[in-house]
Amino acid sequence: MDERWLDFDANDPDSILEYAGRLTGKTLREATGMDSIDDPHRRRGAFGNALEEAYFGLAANSRPTADFDGAGLELKSTPLRRTRKGELVAKERLVISQINYMSVVNENFEHSHLMEKAASILLVSYLYEPDASPLDYVVQSVVRWGFPEEDLPQIKRDWETVVGKVRAGHAEDISGSDTLYLEACTKARDSSVRTAQPFSDVPAKPRAWALKASYMTAVQRRILDELERIPRAQGEKDLDLLELLRKRFAPYLGMTEDELAARFDVSRSKSRCARITRKILGVAEDAQIEEFVKAGIVPKTLRLKRGGRPKEALSFPAFDYYGLAERDFEESDLLGYLTQKYLFVLYREDDEGAYRLADLCLWQMPERDLSEARRCYDQMRENVRSGHAERSVRSSENRCCHVRPHGRDARDTRPQPFGLPVVKKCFWLNQGYLKDEIARALGR
Repeated sequence: MDERWLDFDANDPDSILEYAGRLTGKTLREATGMDSIDDPHRRRGAFGNALEEAYFGLAANSRPTADFDGAGLELKSTPLRRTRKGELVAKERLVISQINYMSVVNENFEHSHLMEKAASILLVSYLYEPDASPLDYVVQSVVRWGFPEEDLPQIKRDWETVVGKVRAGHAEDISGSDTLYLEACTKARDSSVRTAQPFSDVPAKPRAWALKASYMTAVQRRILDELERIPRAQGEKDLDLLELLRKRFAPYLGMTEDELAARFDVSRSKSRCARITRKILGVAEDAQIEEFVKAGIVPKTLRLKRGGRPKEALSFPAFDYYGLAERDFEESDLLGYLTQKYLFVLYREDDEGAYRLADLCLWQMPERDLSEARRCYDQMRENVRSGHAERSVRSSENRCCHVRPHGRDARDTRPQPFGLPVVKKCFWLNQGYLKDEIARALGR
């Protein structure tokens, strides 16, 4: 046996961590001397399997117990990628364990299989390079990690939301949009696979407990000390995120924008309401809010007319005509915007025409509406590809979305594939659609 394998005590978590830490800044090729590995395009998890087998001497399998059972330590590897801005973000969710529909309904969160598997994780993060062999991925960090205590209220709420659907006999209706930090991701060879659930004859997709990619991005940035948490007072540690947000905003409900700006000494600007939101939450104006990064939440201020209709449609960034022509909806920026989760901070018009802070809600486009959004995208894409980028998609043509200019003026243009430059445009969510969705999110 390779002497390197004898260089840690498999029953001592500190010994394992010290040995694992030697990987930081290195590749598996450098650390193990391996010179070949399964093609990751044919075998998902090639890096993780090589890490287990070649570096730690563990036989790869789906263990019901911890990988280092004697030390109570679970080994997990997670890929990072670098964005165009040079930032490191999680490439994908972190899968913790398979969900057994038949047994999970008899568990409670504190003593669940999930909590057992996630109690103590040896987390190895590496930089994914699309054109490199997994043997040449550089390990970025090695830490011993578990659910932070301050995240447990939200993770528990997420767990209970998923398990609640199973107990109600609706495991087939589980969706990633149901939850913020923890999700029940599909886990099968292909999308046609189904499994039984205990309280219904309707088969459901097999799923696994996983931490969302947004959450794992925040974990990495916390390791690098790049995030700021929303301060919690004594007695607030058991609040989930929405409960905490509502408590923070409660003292200011009914105040106008001008009153809030004066209260927090915020000058008039285009971003005034966004700055007020940060003041209410008690975080610096330039800080990344840890809870929002973990849940993949983007805050948006919406002003509602007295009847509940937004004063304006909600716009997304201007699109690139060349990119629109080339990319399918599944690869589009628009799909990314629509599957984003938003915190809507709502100001409602009063009888005098002033807008007062009224409520807040979390919103993400329901999966059932994505096909309608796709229709808008495909229609605009066809306009561009047929040489008519000047044509838009009107709100009367689509229930959810439309397209219209998003430039400073008619001279603010972008090049397009089949003609002269065209004024900048973007996709918008329709005001009527937003009115209905906000009412749904508020339970009205």
